[in-house]
Amino acid sequence: MDDKLKQRLIGALVLIIAAVVFLPMLLSGQDETVRVEVEVPEAPVMDESEIRAAAPIELPQPEPVPGIPGSDETPVPETPQVPVETVSAPEPPQPEVAAPAIVQGNWVVQLGSFSSAANAESLRDTLVSQGYNAYTLSARVDGSDITRVFVGPLIDRAGAGKLRDELAKRHGMQGLVTAYDVGTGKR
Repeated sequence: MDDKLKQRLIGALVLIIAAVVFLPMLLSGQDETVRVEVEVPEAPVMDESEIRAAAPIELPQPEPVPGIPGSDETPVPETPQVPVETVSAPEPPQPEVAAPAIVQGNWVVQLGSFSSAANAESLRDTLVSQGYNAYTLSARVDGSDITRVFVGPLIDRAGAGKLRDELAKRHGMQGLVTAYDVGTGKR
């Protein structure tokens, strides 16, 4: 076949396809300027009366737990008295090396270390006002005084991790989950 004839057939075919596709759209008669109206209900009327604060809830006193020293049901054992006559000579005090008292299962979130105690206490006060159990501890590191802000303690590490994530979302602070020392409140 001749090249000119091929080009004419292809051109005619393209025109027929274009007519089949676009002609129904042009002749459909649909008005493209149709306006859609939406009815919006009136804004609700707010009650302007003052909201009263809820009355405080009276909680009953907890029952004493048996097995805890100092509770009413378990007597505290007395310390035996050693007669003075049996002691020959006082021994010199031996230095004791105590292992760190880290209680497993207790975790805190450390939110920051501040060189200014006022800044640390301000953050602590903010957290306490929002209902968190926050506290500060001072320490000396490399010759400088710092004050750390902690939130907790929590029962398990997963709970401390969730609290850390919540604090990061609310305050934008990246916390550090650490073990809690019951004796000192430190990690």
